[in-house]
Amino acid sequence: MGADELAAAAVGVLAAVITGTATSMGEQAGAAVAQIVRDRLGASDRGRAALADLEESGASPEMRTGASAVLAEEIKNDPQLQHALTVHLSAPHAAGGVVIDRSRLRGDNPILVGSGTINFTKPKSAAGMVALVLGVLVVLAVIVLAVYGGSQILGSDASPESGRGSASATAGKNDGSASGSGSGSEERTITPRALTVAEAKDVVPGLEDMPSGWAVSSARNGFPAEGDEGCNAGTANYENPEKNSGNLTVTYRVTACRNVRTVIDGYAEVLKGVATSNPEETRIAMPKCGDESFATSYTVTDSQSDWNGDHVEIRARVGAVYIDMNYGPIGDGPYRLDFLERAQELMQLVCDRAVASQSTP
Repeated sequence: MGADELAAAAVGVLAAVITGTATSMGEQAGAAVAQIVRDRLGASDRGRAALADLEESGASPEMRTGASAVLAEEIKNDPQLQHALTVHLSAPHAAGGVVIDRSRLRGDNPILVGSGTINFTKPKSAAGMVALVLGVLVVLAVIVLAVYGGSQILGSDASPESGRGSASATAGKNDGSASGSGSGSEERTITPRALTVAEAKDVVPGLEDMPSGWAVSSARNGFPAEGDEGCNAGTANYENPEKNSGNLTVTYRVTACRNVRTVIDGYAEVLKGVATSNPEETRIAMPKCGDESFATSYTVTDSQSDWNGDHVEIRARVGAVYIDMNYGPIGDGPYRLDFLERAQELMQLVCDRAVASQSTP
């Protein structure tokens, strides 16, 4: 899609959210697109005016056109914004679910099942169409039973962990808006608790947990964090000699506090600070990690710094654990094409470990 088409589609998703109209996108993917549009329009006076007009008018066609024009200019000037919107507004996909590509069969149309596709050919006769519809319903029923299980369809919960713990987080599971590293993991109920210095250190992935090609830049370490909140921290820094002239790094910082409210409030403060006072950081859509998370991108332009280039930063809260991961500089070339997926994979490593550290035995 060009910038104008992309902007019109993205503003259309936001308009659907404002008016409560259903879209062809999944709920979470639609919410992610709407948040991207709100954040970008809210970053300038002209954008804020267009956003206010859009909301006050109930997303009228005229105001949608105005907001699309503003967003199109932003897209033309920001390749990362274009990439983030394209990821969510591209062809339909189904992550761990079932999606019918169109509302009615027309010619040879696919049914997408997870990462696979089942193709049906439209019959020429009315009787053949009836048989096809029945066949599709049978296939979908089998798929739903296989994917979700009979007990879930019938509403029963046989999980021995159901009802345990005071908070939950998901290990290796995302919201379907991008690929993650642990799609086969199960959701686990956790009880937020204080971690020792050693445990906070162990939440940080070790070199043996990293994908191939990474090397230690600053060894994994654990220490009491500053302040009087009973918090402990763990850090590590890894570099990839094969990427971006050896300048590509990933930095982890994990903070675990005795009081989960301290972490919840701290996460909220970081989120608020980025939204109101960090114009150099742009919100981007990424799969959810833990209980709550958000991602941003920013560019370093210091000519004396090896960090020059584009970076991704992801923050997350998993129970009583706060995670901050920085990934970059990303560099150019083919490696850049899937940098968001690579960053998500590295973030999922530490989110999964944070869940495991607080999981009820």
